[in-house]
Amino acid sequence: MVAGRVKAAMGFQRSPKVSKSPAHVGRTPETPGRGSSSGSPAPGGSASKAVSFARSLGVHFPRSSAQVQPARAPPEVADLLRAIEQLQERESRLRVELLEQKILKETVAIVPFLEAELAAKSSELEKCKDTAARLESENMRLCAELDAAVLEVTSRKQRIVHMEKEMAELKKQQEAAAADADDCSSTASVSHEQPESASSAANPASLVQRGPPIPPPPPPVPPAAFKSKSYSASSRVSLPSTSAPSPSSSTSTSPTYSCSSSDTVTTPRNRKPELSKLPPIPPPPPMPALSVCGRAAAPPPPPPPPPARRTSGAASPAASGPRVTRVPEVVEFYHSLMRRDSRSRDGSGGGETANGGGVAATRDMIGEIENRSAHLLAIKSDVERQGDFIRFLIKEVEGAAFVDIEDVVTFVKWLDNELSRLVDERAVLKHFEWPENKEDALREAAFGYCDLKKLEVEASSFRDDARQPCSTALKKMQALFEKLEHGVYNLARFRDGATGRYSRFQIPCEWMQPDTGIVSQVPTTC
Repeated sequence: MVAGRVKAAMGFQRSPKVSKSPAHVGRTPETPGRGSSSGSPAPGGSASKAVSFARSLGVHFPRSSAQVQPARAPPEVADLLRAIEQLQERESRLRVELLEQKILKETVAIVPFLEAELAAKSSELEKCKDTAARLESENMRLCAELDAAVLEVTSRKQRIVHMEKEMAELKKQQEAAAADADDCSSTASVSHEQPESASSAANPASLVQRGPPIPPPPPPVPPAAFKSKSYSASSRVSLPSTSAPSPSSSTSTSPTYSCSSSDTVTTPRNRKPELSKLPPIPPPPPMPALSVCGRAAAPPPPPPPPPARRTSGAASPAASGPRVTRVPEVVEFYHSLMRRDSRSRDGSGGGETANGGGVAATRDMIGEIENRSAHLLAIKSDVERQGDFIRFLIKEVEGAAFVDIEDVVTFVKWLDNELSRLVDERAVLKHFEWPENKEDALREAAFGYCDLKKLEVEASSFRDDARQPCSTALKKMQALFEKLEHGVYNLARFRDGATGRYSRFQIPCEWMQPDTGIVSQVPTTC
């Protein structure tokens, strides 16, 4: 109603062409009233105002454009809304399909890479499986080899133990056989000596001399007995070639039993010609002497070993002659020492005095040797005459402090030149308080620097000759490189320990540094 009144006030009129609709039918009671009210004559003032307002609005709004179209029927609006909803649903569905298409394209693009990666992983997995199988088989093989090695080691150990047992048994058998042979030889020699009363003519005197438990003989007896022993030994060796061996003696007995250490190994066949040369001795004295020999043979220590044994009696006397001439001298010296020892024991009555006498004799001998040595006499004279000069050198070495390593080299050369005047540097300097540690450090630094300097000069003077074969040139280069590497390695090995000592002795050690020393100059020259 308000809209109709506004339209009536503005002068809008209905279009006659528009057909009436059911919605418009409800408004028909208002339009006639509006038309009638506009067409009916009104009182004077109000009617004229309405007409003039309608005309003024008509000027601005033409009647054709100001006509209001009637609203469509509600079914058409519902259809439009339904169509809009359908379009929106279709649009959303199309968007979803478009997104699915995009995802599908991206998936299709990624699939080949994924397939390639999957194939690579599969091949790698197969390789890992093959490697695992191979390693497992190798592990089994190694385990089998280890078991076999363990068994072999065990068997070897058992064999070693068995062989050691066999060796021990063989040694025991050999010792038993040697003991039996010694017993047999001793019994055989004793059996040969007992029936022959004159065969022990030379030995009783020696046994009386060697046996300490028996009463001491008169003073002239020991030297005579010792001379007779040596004479009998030489005569025994020279006689086997003249005597004819008997079958029984050559097969049954090999060495003879003797109580004297100076007798050489002989057979019973040389006793008969030997007995003819010796004076006869009454039978009663040899028996107690022989019994004394059985008791007194063990106590004295054994003398130096005689010459090598001769198993056969066919050896020429010329070959045995030189040995026999040398052996008695050694044996005589040994027995003289033993006599001196026995006399000292007999005179003092105790072992301590004998030991003291032996030590004193040794000291006297050493002192006599030193007094007769020209070298030792020269050393003593140097110690006495060069004492001031050596003290001056000690002061120079202790007060030496250097800044340049070249000065150290010069000082070491000067010191060696001065010490060369001595007969024996070590032997003379040990009598003084010589600073040996500092001297050794100076020499070590000087020699190490000179060695590195030589390597540097050799590396800088190396020239490649184009006329030489390639193999020869490469060998020279390799030798030079190995020499350089060895020198640098030696320097690096003792550098850490030598730096502290050099600093303590005021020796420059900048030349040993890897960055600023001579080592850094060697690669540039190469």
